[in-house]
Amino acid sequence: MSLEEISGYKAIKRLAVERPDWLPIVRECLAFTKEYKADFAGAWIYQRLQEKGGPRFSNLRLLVSFGILKKEGTSRAGRRAYYSFVDPVGVEEALKELSQEI
Repeated sequence: MSLEEISGYKAIKRLAVERPDWLPIVRECLAFTKEYKADFAGAWIYQRLQEKGGPRFSNLRLLVSFGILKKEGTSRAGRRAYYSFVDPVGVEEALKELSQEI
């Protein structure tokens, strides 16, 4: 099964088991996407989370490996990567379910 075949829903459920510390990062990525309706850089998400006292992370590659995000391209001489969701609807549905389980 390729990453494209894994739904955002299933990917979030797997992330919740294996790396629950990354769920706030996914939530912030989703909030950014809904607010700006655009791709985003990891640095932008990092800054937003730090302003809220959120978790630290070095990059979003883990979320790409889980099939949650896909890399859209780079800029700044390849030093900044831009991302989007593979399945934003599935991701949002899974996050809502996880919030209700708490």
